[in-house]
This record gives sequence, C-alpha cells and structure tokens, in this order.
Amino acid sequence: MLMRMLEATARRHAAHPALVWRNERVSYARLLRAVRARSRALGELGVGPSRAVALLLPNGPEFVVELLAVAARGALAVPLNPQFKPEEVGAYLAACGVVAIAATPETAGVARRAIETAVPSAVLEERAAGAALAEVPAGHEDAAPLVSSGDVLCGFSSGSTGTPKRILRSQANLVAEAEQFTATVGLEASDAILGVVPFFHAHGLGNCVLAAIRSGATLVIEERFEPRRVLRRLETERVSVLPGVPFIFRLLAEVDGARRVDLSALRLCFSAGAPLPRSVFEAFDKRFGMPVRQLYGCTEAGSVTINLDPDAVGSADSVGRPMRGVEVSIVDDRGEPREVGAIGEVAFSSPALGRLAPEASEEERAAFREGRFFSGDLGMLDASGRLTLTGRKKIFVSTAAGKVDPVEVERCLGSHPGVREVVVVGVEARGRDELVKAVVVAEGAGTPDAQAALRRDLIALCRQRLAEFKVPRRIEFRGEIPKSPLGKVLRKYLV
Repeated sequence: MLMRMLEATARRHAAHPALVWRNERVSYARLLRAVRARSRALGELGVGPSRAVALLLPNGPEFVVELLAVAARGALAVPLNPQFKPEEVGAYLAACGVVAIAATPETAGVARRAIETAVPSAVLEERAAGAALAEVPAGHEDAAPLVSSGDVLCGFSSGSTGTPKRILRSQANLVAEAEQFTATVGLEASDAILGVVPFFHAHGLGNCVLAAIRSGATLVIEERFEPRRVLRRLETERVSVLPGVPFIFRLLAEVDGARRVDLSALRLCFSAGAPLPRSVFEAFDKRFGMPVRQLYGCTEAGSVTINLDPDAVGSADSVGRPMRGVEVSIVDDRGEPREVGAIGEVAFSSPALGRLAPEASEEERAAFREGRFFSGDLGMLDASGRLTLTGRKKIFVSTAAGKVDPVEVERCLGSHPGVREVVVVGVEARGRDELVKAVVVAEGAGTPDAQAALRRDLIALCRQRLAEFKVPRRIEFRGEIPKSPLGKVLRKYLV
C-alpha cells in the first residue's frame, strides 16, 4: 500500500519536487525510480516478507528510499537512532531478527560491532550520503510484484518495566495515518515541509515523510538542527509547514540577528514529543508572528490529535482535537468514561493503531483492549472536544534530544559494583527541557574524592553503553533513597 501511495502521487505530480536535500531537487518520478531500483537490490539480498531490515540512517534521501523499498518487498523496516551505541543497536537487531542493516559511513562502525555480537548472519549495507539519488540505469528497476499488505514498521515504545516494547504497524496503518494527517491539516502538493525532526521517530516519519508522499508536498530535508541554517532554509525554500519539538522552536526564537527573516510562506508550525512551554509559544509568536500548535502522538499510532483552534493563544496549552478517523476518550482506572473536564487516562481508537509483538507480556497487552489503546497519559477533554494533557502515569524524562526511560539508565548505573542503589529522575532545565539526574547510594560511606572518582566512572560507563542524550547530566550522592512505608520510591523528593 505504501508503494501504491507513492505511485499514485508520482502519476499526479511526476515533475514536482519530492525531496530537496543539500543542492539536489528530486522529482516524484525520480524518487519512484530510485525506490524501485533499491527494491530490486534488496530482493537480491534475499529481503522479502517476514524479513527485517534495520535503518541506522540520519535524515536524508537514503532513509526515504530505504523505507519505501523495504515496504515494496513486504519486509519489516526497523528505524533506529543513529546516536545509539553498539550495545543498544545490538539489542534491537536481536529482538527483530534483522537480516540486513542500512548504515552510512558514519554509523557503519557501530552497525558492524552490533552485528558481530547480536546477529552475525546479517548483511551490512553501507550507503554513502546521496547514493540513493544516483540515476537508475534502464532495466534496473524492479519488476517483481509489489507487496502491499502485512507489517512494515517495527517501532519501540518503552514500558513501565524498562524493557522497550516492539510495536508492529502494517502498511494499512501507515497509509491511514498519512491520510488522516493530510486531510486534517489540509496538506497539498503546493506545500513544502521542513524535515528536521528525526525520521526514525514516529513524529518525523509520519508528519514529514509519509505526509509528503501522500499529499505530493515537497519534503525539504535537514540532516541536523542548526538554528541559523534552518531559518535560511525556511526562507529560501518557502517552507509552509514546520514540524518540530519544543527546543527547536525555543532556539529558533532565540537566534540573534539584525536581518528580518521572511517566513511569509509559513502557515503551520506544530510541536510534538513533549509539552510546549507557554514561554516558548510566546517567544516564537512574538519573534515570527506565528503561533506554534501542539500535536499529540505516539509510537503505537503516530499522530492522534492536533490543535488547529482559531484561538491559538487561548488554546495554546491544548493538544487539540482528534485527527479524522480517531476517537479519543478520558477514562478512569476501570476503563469507564469520565465526564467533561475530569482528569483521567487518555484512550483512543484509530485505524493507524498498530499492535504489540508476540513476545509482549500480559501487563503490556492490557493497554491494547476493546479496540483501543490506553496510553498511560493523563488528560481531560473540554466541552468542545479539545484534549489537554496533564501528566503521565508512566515516568519518562523528556530531554531536548528524546525521551529517556529512567529504568534503562538505572540498570546501566546499577551494574557498577560501587553502586548500592540508584534512582533516575528528570529535572527541569532551561526552557523546561528536562535533564537526566541520577541519585546514587554508594557502597561504603565514601569520601568526596571517592565520590568524584565514582562519578567519573559512572559517566564513562553510561557513555559506553547508552546514547549521549541518556547519559546523566547530574549525579547526586545520598545516604539513602526516600521511600514510603510500603517501599515506594518518593521521586518528588529527588527532583
């Protein structure tokens, strides 16, 4: 179905730019040829239905082409964070039984070490930046029948146990998400979307890559976020849609420059991944005369709601109303609906909602029931159906670079022989981005010099095993961890 979606768009907009990357402009017709050629190459590697291919790729044409080529083969794409270390990558490769991994020269070393320890039979395909855009020789396009059904995407959503859950989404799920989003926001081929949020994440995948392919819009790709460069691209490429996260909008508003930036083409900015602070909303609106809307989504279903309310200022704290085809409700602990204005758990149904992998526990499966997903997020609906999030039942740390599962960091730190007990929390930093903080009870009393040495060892251990954004920015030593009479950690006393 994904390839059919691309083919339909390429027929309607063959000469229209599909991708803008560095100095390249790639038409939809050329993108289709590149995907077909890559699909053929994957077929020669034995990639087909029930096979998994990992994507250790940054934002770029390689990611887009690889994702669609894997879909054309009926295989399973496993997008991974290019910042992951070998141990992290290896765990995901093993969980999915990956047969091939696409990497860049920058990530190939990590991929190679991960393959050696986790899936020795997997094939490493090193893809140089821009290789996917090479002109395809005649006769090298894939003529094999396309597979348009079955699971196509494996994402990972951290659970309360600290072990990432595998979320499987079908081609029908992804097409439904693309259709829901484009219809809700009125996305058209005349739009240009800036793709600066990571494509391996549900936000970038659904609201940049899939949204562009469904609508025929142009995807302007940025490999990394550099505020001044992004402002120039917004202006020169006449970008009309800007998906982002809170720290992106904060830093753009803070860019110092005498020259006024012309963002007159920009019609929609929206933020996801973490709550948007009111201070960031106000700063961006004041600087550019453009409100930032909030979008709510998740790995399990992609986009769920978006705030398109005419009163952007008055509704700034809301994540808005459901996407077309999505139904949202607020429920109590028994799953019963709560009244308007009451706080409860956010539950929803959506044709874009995926499913848990077979190895999921009964506790994890409890979140998928009655045709709905019980998110673990807390919120309330007002009389007009707008959703406002108020907290979460599951504890994550929302850093500027991504969400961090405290349990994963605690397991890493707890493996050090000098640590008796450890709890990881998020602490508010500038702009309300959170920092990872570890509170450690060390073995023995510990002198200041011994604590300093242990702190260095723990940071080094985390950097060896975890992505940089998961490494604690603060480590505090205490004699004991505060707990309730029932032994529950009182995290509020650790922040």
